[in-house]
Amino acid sequence: MLKRWICAGISCVLLLSVGAMFGAGAAERNLFKNGNFEKKMSNWQNWSNDPSNCTVEFGKDAGVDGSGAAVMTNKTAMANSVFQYAKMEYGKTYLMQADVKYENVSPDGAGVVLGMTMYDAAANNIGEMVSSSHYGTSNGWVTLNFIFTITNENAVTVNAGPRLWFSTGTVFVDNVTVFEMTNIGANATAGTYDLTVSETPNKFPTVGLGCEWDPKLLLPVNLERGVTDQDLELIKQRMSEMGLQSVRMMIMPEWFEPQNDNGDPGSADFADFRWDSEEGKCTMEYLRVCHELGVDVTLTWWGAAAGDWLSYPDCGDWLSAPNDLDEMAENIVTVLRYIKEQKGYDCVKGVILQNEPSYSFKVSGGAVDFDYYVQYYKTVDAYLKQAGLREGIKLIGADDAQSLGWYCRSYDALKDVCDMFDSHTYSWSYDMSYLDDMIDEFVRGRTNYSTDKPYIFGEFGDGSAQGAYAAASTETYGRGLFIASMAVNSLGAGASGLSYWPLHDVYYYYNETGGDNGGLMSMGLIGYKTDGAWSYRPTYYAWGLLCNYIPKGSQVYPVSGKDGNLIDAVCVKSPQGAWSLIAVNRSAAEQVVNISTGMFDCEMDSYLFAEGALPTDGSQIKADGKVSPTDGVYSITLPAYSFKVLNGKDADADTETTAPAEDATEEEQTTTEAEAKGGCKSVAAPVAALAVAAAAAVVCSKKKEF
Repeated sequence: MLKRWICAGISCVLLLSVGAMFGAGAAERNLFKNGNFEKKMSNWQNWSNDPSNCTVEFGKDAGVDGSGAAVMTNKTAMANSVFQYAKMEYGKTYLMQADVKYENVSPDGAGVVLGMTMYDAAANNIGEMVSSSHYGTSNGWVTLNFIFTITNENAVTVNAGPRLWFSTGTVFVDNVTVFEMTNIGANATAGTYDLTVSETPNKFPTVGLGCEWDPKLLLPVNLERGVTDQDLELIKQRMSEMGLQSVRMMIMPEWFEPQNDNGDPGSADFADFRWDSEEGKCTMEYLRVCHELGVDVTLTWWGAAAGDWLSYPDCGDWLSAPNDLDEMAENIVTVLRYIKEQKGYDCVKGVILQNEPSYSFKVSGGAVDFDYYVQYYKTVDAYLKQAGLREGIKLIGADDAQSLGWYCRSYDALKDVCDMFDSHTYSWSYDMSYLDDMIDEFVRGRTNYSTDKPYIFGEFGDGSAQGAYAAASTETYGRGLFIASMAVNSLGAGASGLSYWPLHDVYYYYNETGGDNGGLMSMGLIGYKTDGAWSYRPTYYAWGLLCNYIPKGSQVYPVSGKDGNLIDAVCVKSPQGAWSLIAVNRSAAEQVVNISTGMFDCEMDSYLFAEGALPTDGSQIKADGKVSPTDGVYSITLPAYSFKVLNGKDADADTETTAPAEDATEEEQTTTEAEAKGGCKSVAAPVAALAVAAAAAVVCSKKKEF
């Protein structure tokens, strides 16, 4: 998550190469003045965090056809931008374009991009976005395109323009424009769209839809606010009902090893590890829940906390790379052994080394050391193999904070070490024009590069963040529609999984001054316990509907056809042979979608996510009807701003499940029926089976500030 202790750099990335075809949808007036540099550098400003080595100059004959241009040169891999304060308004969408020619641009950072930064009335930076990255040397002049929306209502001013962003090299810039675009969704009229399901599935099946679930619920900061061990059991019940398949979980090495156990990283002393720390006990309780539900866990060793024995003392942040790779590898192996051998939990399936290392993997002096990062993975890989743990653990690399350059470099260096790769993004909203194109190119920029490895979104949320711990859209229906579009477009473009940030609200630490939202992470699917009850947001119902009908191991079939940039659709086949069609309408008018497929021909249950029609008690969305095909075409009527899931199974389809025995219990029948629909066992686990004695839960009581 891009928050106080995780991201201090670029907060949003939008990737799009749409060409000039979108110009027709833009307003007439270019919001930039002197965009062709006929008046040299008039109206343009320059900013760099290393002005002695990163410069912007006027080139008299350096532009297109020998005209004038801005010439950006970076001798160091730092930030460099040329920009104007253009008049832009909250909620409106803009298209920025520029002709660029670049030479020897290094992949250290974001490279050649177009970018914008929003500022509030106090001149605070409240959000940045940059376009797709370009590196190396261009083949002559190319046109960059960047579609973005002003997503923060507190934005008073916006600066925008070309950037050479944390990379070395030279860039020539000419013909810079920015136009307001019409909101095609808001202005859409009712229509009919004909789409077709591909007969060829994506290369990789899904590895899981899940959430971030950091072990904080049973810390004193929450217990003192009325949280009990029974609340953990309630969350467990909801995870099961949602069909949650995976979680990504934070780990800090000092939770278990507050000081070095001994001087030999090849021989861990279990007795000198602290297994009873507050965070450690909470972690084990979370893992117990996942083990019992069959939910896959990816543990992320976040980094070494400043002041910890494993940290670099002068990294300039709260977090650094580990100062000793062998000792960190020992910590990881020892914790994994404890989980597996002492606790008996087999739910840990993946490990990520360092959260968002593209900005956080800092060594002495605060520099990010990529070569050291590569060695980190190779060291841990060797230790896991030596301990006999590697076969059951997938190493997941990149974990980039929306940095395509870091992703590509990580793949090149670690493709023989890592089993899959992931990225984080907090960029968009449901009502952004061309949202489908933006998500598609973000994903394809990665899946087309790392073709032999599954790709997942390790974290995602929308672009309405207000500080580190809150978002303007958290309680809104639109955020639920957004995550449906995010999942459908990402899977269609080749992603194999997504993890929403986060599962539920929780206090991470004490903050009585109120800064950082008082320490409350408040963007969860489930709202924080208030007056004795948790609340269920639209995102909870949206994600539950998707998780239940896109189970782990599903084959993904892209859906194509002219959709007006309003309709998002995808088709999946579960491991049990059930089919699901998911269609999203991001427009303000009712739309009819005809989806053609020759691979199945069965009556399907219909589930609708629509404003005003959602449950309120935490129960999942129920079927509201059935849809049968006509000549192989499923016709779906989608209300404005809604999505539907159709789910069914051909009577003669192959299946991995069997009908329940006549004398099976009600619980067993429930499980088998859910599996036949495509759900995993954890989806259908009956509520009665989830009750666990309160005494079995570990209660953390010792006060600690994060």
